[in-house]
Amino acid sequence: MSASLRSTGFRMPDVFDRVLGQTRAVAELRRHVAHPSHAYLFVGPPGSGLREALVSFAAGLQCEENGCGHCETCRLVLSGADTDVVFVERRGLSWSVEELREAERVGRRRPLGQGYLVVVLENIEFATSGQSPAMTVLLKSLEDPPTRTIYVLTAEEIPSVLSTIESRCVRVNFGPLSDDAVVGYLELDGIDEARAKEVASAAGGNLRRAHVLVRDAALTQRLAFWRSVPERLDGSNARSYELTGEILSLVEGALAPLVALQEQELEQLKQNATAMGQRSLPRRDEIEAGYKREQRRFRTDDLRFGLATLTHVYRERLHEGLEAAQPTNRSLERAAGAISAIEEITKASRSFSQNVNETLQLTDLFVSLSHCSTL
Repeated sequence: MSASLRSTGFRMPDVFDRVLGQTRAVAELRRHVAHPSHAYLFVGPPGSGLREALVSFAAGLQCEENGCGHCETCRLVLSGADTDVVFVERRGLSWSVEELREAERVGRRRPLGQGYLVVVLENIEFATSGQSPAMTVLLKSLEDPPTRTIYVLTAEEIPSVLSTIESRCVRVNFGPLSDDAVVGYLELDGIDEARAKEVASAAGGNLRRAHVLVRDAALTQRLAFWRSVPERLDGSNARSYELTGEILSLVEGALAPLVALQEQELEQLKQNATAMGQRSLPRRDEIEAGYKREQRRFRTDDLRFGLATLTHVYRERLHEGLEAAQPTNRSLERAAGAISAIEEITKASRSFSQNVNETLQLTDLFVSLSHCSTL
């Protein structure tokens, strides 16, 4: 870059421009690519863009210009074709000793190119404990890697028992993505702006969830149904139960795109196992159990999204009641009812993290909202 461009503060686009909504983390990564440490730990919630960040970081490490974004080296890393950027796969629910020994073996070889050997292990929190044999193997790898080997680990969170692992790494924190960042990612995938905004509002900062919702043709219908709930309540238990059944049916349908995506991933894992000479996919039961947990989490997130939509409807009522030019007793009562409704919805949303009976919880909520509407 010329001195004149630097003096104006101009910066050419680079590989880190692919990482949206993580300004602080990206600034750290740009500093580190020129003078890297031997190990990094990227920590952030699901869907916060950790995979995009670590691939960009790997490209920055390999590129002579620290991630210019347009050279052959960057292209190879970003396309997954650089043989010196190795993703060590966890086949089951937790990391096994054999898998981390394989990471150790990989980390000991010389890079085939002129750059680094980058060894990636994702979701390192899936370990039995800090004292497990598997973690002992990982500690050994992190404590004494070859000069040209760099480990990049990721985790949603780091439990205290794995603090020793954390102490061996440079930690880089990632926060939930903003709606604007999710929109940006979806637009890069060719999704039009209006659809991207609708999906982002339902994704809660989770890019994985956004990629599922963008395949969900019923999202608009589900959003409209939640918004219609207050007008459809009539105070009866029967109507509340009926609405609950319709909503749970919509939520069940929302799982279909996720299940389809998981089936595609499972098929790819099976093909990879066959290519490696394995007769079957190792630990398939554990992988499928993990998918079931993701489905339950997705279902809970979708219910919370619906409740957030419902809250927005009552907030609109509250503002209408309080901002009237000449407030009447009725408008003030409507505002008071909206406040009570928001409180009830908030309590219900919190309860969904406690493995409650969804039918009973939603039916009770709708009965309560009917009473709030009569205030």
